[in-house]
Amino acid sequence: MKTIYVLITMDVEKPLPEGERPDGASGPRTYGQSERFIRGYDAMARAFGWPVTYIIHPEVCHAHRDLFLSLEGEGACLGLHIHPWKFSDGHYKAHFGGLSEAQQYAILSEATDMWMAGLGKRPRYFRPGTFSANDRTFGVLDTLGFLGGSCSIPGRVYPDLNAIWAGATPDPHRANGTFRQVPGDLDFVDIPLSVDLSSHEVRGGRQFCWDLRPDWEKADYRTIATNIVAQVLARNPAVPVVHMVTHNDNDYADPSDRVRLNFQTVLEEIDAAIRRAGAVPQGATFADVCTLVRERGQVEKAFVFADKTMLTG
Repeated sequence: MKTIYVLITMDVEKPLPEGERPDGASGPRTYGQSERFIRGYDAMARAFGWPVTYIIHPEVCHAHRDLFLSLEGEGACLGLHIHPWKFSDGHYKAHFGGLSEAQQYAILSEATDMWMAGLGKRPRYFRPGTFSANDRTFGVLDTLGFLGGSCSIPGRVYPDLNAIWAGATPDPHRANGTFRQVPGDLDFVDIPLSVDLSSHEVRGGRQFCWDLRPDWEKADYRTIATNIVAQVLARNPAVPVVHMVTHNDNDYADPSDRVRLNFQTVLEEIDAAIRRAGAVPQGATFADVCTLVRERGQVEKAFVFADKTMLTG
């Protein structure tokens, strides 16, 4: 039977006090809350035998050093997360995709130093806040020695956040240093967030497809999971993955918490959808998937001058 790899991930944000929380900002109120939420989330994923990949904002690394080194010792994968406007003293007034190439080098170098000071090692995996990126991002990450990460979310068109992924490749692939939406030949492996490509929402000037984050107020997780799995199997990629995300801002240790209840549903529906499709779910981390992509390679598409079916006069 075919194996589908299940990626359970969390963006770990630093606490933002009430008076410093712009609309839509994610994160806990305190580090005490953060640790409780992370431990609850981890326990739920491990009940299915699935390790978690934690993408950590640099300031969190010192406060949660013992927690994350312990979780890593139990199989978790750790990476770097960054919202430029949240970082350090806030002098980067932008989302990641709004930074120039030189600014991306600068902030990643500064953030890496802070991450290393907290955890004692260099981060090798990366995800930008809000999946914000531009055509320089993958080349910068590759040059700085990052092995892979999660920068893309197919179908997302959020111009205000510099996050435009219309038509992006939906499966894990070597990234492209020239055009971010398609595979390339960089060593950096991009692992797109899984979305139901048959869905399409337009709200407030933004467009997106449904994904499996448990934060949604109302979502049909069975349909989303079933459609994602069916689409993965139909595409038959070299490395088939179901990949979901959330943040450390809900109480996954509280059995009555709305998002915690949703997360339980998400885990159950991912498992059930894969098994109904005749495949086997297997937990994986960013490190695992990046290794598999490099081992299995990807199909190189021949250059096409023009698609004649589109030439209508």
